[in-house]
Amino acid sequence: MSKAILDFQRRCYNNYLNELKEKGLVPEQYLFPFGNPIRPVIPTKTEINGIMLIGAFPSARFEVVNKMLIPCANNLSPFGEEEYFDGIQIRVQESRKSLDENYFSKLNINPDKTWLTDIVKIYLFPQKHIKNCMKVNPDLKYTDTHKDFKKIALSKENLKWLIEEISICSPKLIITLGEVVARALANDNKTPNKVMLDGSVNLRSINLSSYNVAHLAHPEIYRINKDWKNITVKALKILGQYIIQNKLNA
Repeated sequence: MSKAILDFQRRCYNNYLNELKEKGLVPEQYLFPFGNPIRPVIPTKTEINGIMLIGAFPSARFEVVNKMLIPCANNLSPFGEEEYFDGIQIRVQESRKSLDENYFSKLNINPDKTWLTDIVKIYLFPQKHIKNCMKVNPDLKYTDTHKDFKKIALSKENLKWLIEEISICSPKLIITLGEVVARALANDNKTPNKVMLDGSVNLRSINLSSYNVAHLAHPEIYRINKDWKNITVKALKILGQYIIQNKLNA
């Protein structure tokens, strides 16, 4: 690992969340319901000059309490292979599982030879999880940060970290997952989702440099929505052929 990568990882881990708090983008007290601090989930797969995969934001590790699913700890890495017991059953990181089963093989890429990251580095509470959290620990104040995902993602405090990551990685191809990430990199709020997330490769200007970028649907919507699954299967075929033709899987 290069010194530049390690320096980025350390600074992002130590400074990222505080910078979002200072701008009021996340609450000052930002904790899981059992008291574990929510921390930045830092990229650990950091292959340079290859393929960079950018997701939305980390999920979390969960525990089943009184038949309720409770977020209790940070993921270990973006789209990391995690397997743990949640009190009832073995649980895995579902987005990574979907990538393994539906994306990586069709794209002809090795996830261990890519740069895996998220545009937002911290877990964001959705309302459905907050309802459960309030039942197990009503003394904490919870904020629906999930609804502010786009606002956080597009803030200059957040984007500066992604721009630095891209600069360090210097990828030959960037693959984004989901609408928000696609629109952030394409600077495009008009193109319909089904057109934008079609797997085609386009040249994008990012911080005065040009990169080949392709947009795909997030693996979660692939997993739960039949229409998006069909769209993404076609998009993966297009992008997989591009990767082979340009020998990006070597």
